Amino acid sequence: MFINGADLRKMRLTAGMTTVQMAEFASVKTRKTYENWEKNVGAPSMNQYLAMATACGFKPADLIKMYVDRNDVEQELDLTTATTRK
Repeated sequence: MFINGADLRKMRLTAGMTTVQMAEFASVKTRKTYENWEKNVGAPSMNQYLAMATACGFKPADLIKMYVDRNDVEQELDLTTATTRK
């Protein structure tokens, strides 16, 4: 998988969202499911990921391209280039 728990956490924190909000955006019943994703226990579906990215104010296509293009899954990305917020 190109998107890991650290990526989800960075996206959430950059957007100033809580785990409860992210769970709501992903349409999961509890924050625990989302928190597990941040711990690399399970993963959101692509539709859930796209919903969370959009709700956080990011351009999903730009985020996904950054994830695919990076050389190392541990490489931290600059998410400011993918934001729709001004």
